Amino acid sequence: MKIGFDISDLASNRADGTTRYTMELAKRLPRLGRQHEWLYFCPSLSKEIEREIMASNVRILRSPWPKYWTQCRLPWEIYRYRPDRLFMPIQQLPILRPKTMQTIAVMHDLAVHKFPRQFTYKDWLLLHIFSAQVSREANKIIAVSKATAADIARYYARTKDVVVVGHGLDKDKFRLPRNTQEAEDGRVVVRQRFDNSRPYILYVGQIQPRKNLVRLIKAFDLIAEENKACQLILAGSHGWMRESIDDAIKESPVKERIQQLGRVDDHTLRALYWGASVFVLPSLYEGFGMPILEAMSCGCAVVTSDNSSLPEVAGGAAVLVKATEVRNIKQGILEAMERREVLRQKGLERIKDISWENTAAQTLAIIED
Repeated sequence: MKIGFDISDLASNRADGTTRYTMELAKRLPRLGRQHEWLYFCPSLSKEIEREIMASNVRILRSPWPKYWTQCRLPWEIYRYRPDRLFMPIQQLPILRPKTMQTIAVMHDLAVHKFPRQFTYKDWLLLHIFSAQVSREANKIIAVSKATAADIARYYARTKDVVVVGHGLDKDKFRLPRNTQEAEDGRVVVRQRFDNSRPYILYVGQIQPRKNLVRLIKAFDLIAEENKACQLILAGSHGWMRESIDDAIKESPVKERIQQLGRVDDHTLRALYWGASVFVLPSLYEGFGMPILEAMSCGCAVVTSDNSSLPEVAGGAAVLVKATEVRNIKQGILEAMERREVLRQKGLERIKDISWENTAAQTLAIIED
């Protein structure tokens, strides 16, 4: 069987959950489905990424195009190469496509319905159009969590052929230190970015409003009144509409103890998890919440919100807080610090059966079905 796979996200140079999801499946699906021919469609691709995803049964088909690649250039490639199935790891389908070709699309979240003002108008419009299109037209939909599947049913009234397959975890990248020397090397890596001799609270993710960072900063301000050493570290690429977050940092009475690291590589990220007193993901909404699993796998205590998919992903191994209540976020962080070792063990137990291999195997079964 010929299986088309839109890997255009890998040309975006973004660092978010969708891009990691695409990368991890692009590496694994052809190895599991060796009997199939895999056609990887993209506008461009770096040689580094190509080396990671290349396999004997993979053809990488670059087709440069200035704008709207998925709707303007991908259809041409599909008609040219005629895959039997098309796997779209983003919640979009090419409008023009062969009627006989089966489509499998992934729905990551429907935040656009819940927080419309936290998107630019262009993104809001496109997400509405293409999410609705996927819900109407995809032969099968993969929802990355039960919460996302429930949102698909709520907003689009679709339940048929919607299958829940959660994100995975790369335990070679995100794990405990193998020995004391590796742990020390990790501390040295972090020390190059900030003074890690003092304890720190860690956030990992995009810097954008839905992540609820203004309230996290205010909760940290309250903690910092009593804890004179603690720091808040924000690691992640700059998102959209971040002005309110920048203002909250500037107005913080302890702004010198709030560090923004920007995007970090996986090696540094792992070391950040190792050294953190607690990891906090206080989002207003998440389709999944991949950093929760990464933090747990690195032995870090986790605090996250009690909304959307986050309790589902945490699986009883994290402190849950109300995202809209600053004092509740503060109390959750303090509780996690006190119960750090208990939460650490619960987190390591939680991630035992989670892997990208399992996610890829389930995804392949859906594509083949």
